[in-house]
Amino acid sequence: MDFEAVYDLLQADLVNSGFEIHPFLISWYNSVVDPIFRLTDYDDDTVAFLIISTPTMFEKTFLPYALNRHKDLTRDPIDCCVKEKIQSAVEKLPEHEIDVLFDYDLWPTRRPKIIMQTVGHISGAAYFYSRHQLINDPFPKDRNMMGVCIHPKYGGWFALRSVLVFKTLKCSSLPRVLPVDVFNGDEALIIDVLQRFNYSWQDSTYRNVIPVIATYSTLQQSYFQTKPIDRFVWLDNIRQMNNENV
Repeated sequence: MDFEAVYDLLQADLVNSGFEIHPFLISWYNSVVDPIFRLTDYDDDTVAFLIISTPTMFEKTFLPYALNRHKDLTRDPIDCCVKEKIQSAVEKLPEHEIDVLFDYDLWPTRRPKIIMQTVGHISGAAYFYSRHQLINDPFPKDRNMMGVCIHPKYGGWFALRSVLVFKTLKCSSLPRVLPVDVFNGDEALIIDVLQRFNYSWQDSTYRNVIPVIATYSTLQQSYFQTKPIDRFVWLDNIRQMNNENV
């Protein structure tokens, strides 16, 4: 199965479930990360796909998963749901050897197996903004300022979920899609989003720094605003409400 066939199958299987798929080459990633983060087990022209979740994933995929009484919700339910959905898609491509990496995967040293925000940028999915781009950096030198990815359609209302590395799929001529700089290089806007993300990420204002076509629903925001330790109770209440409405 060639690149186009693989891409079409992933699109057909995941897009209607609230995901986006962005192809890239391993060489694009390895050329910009520090040597310690490079994916050295693959050839440069190896094809990989970034999977991101869009605002609709919660209602389209997660809630049906969570409402299924046979699902174990004691571990992180979102992670388990996404993993099940992606593994289901991978199983439909048995002729390919695929390594599946998730945003939470770590080596025993606690080092991330892949830098997802870098993948978001080099795949063209979302522009990664950091203090290193600033000519006039106003932030304290001893402050660790985290960078943030902004999607051209969803702003900050999305999540980088997984990377599928197709070890047996090569495509050196894969056209590269550049990420959209939604701020057009305006340092004041970059500083603003970095401030919002680092100092007040809980209020979600960083997510709305550009006009967006969709945001997380009220129900979805309620879920993510609930402390992880309390989310099982939150989901159990949703299950009970659903049973009452059946």
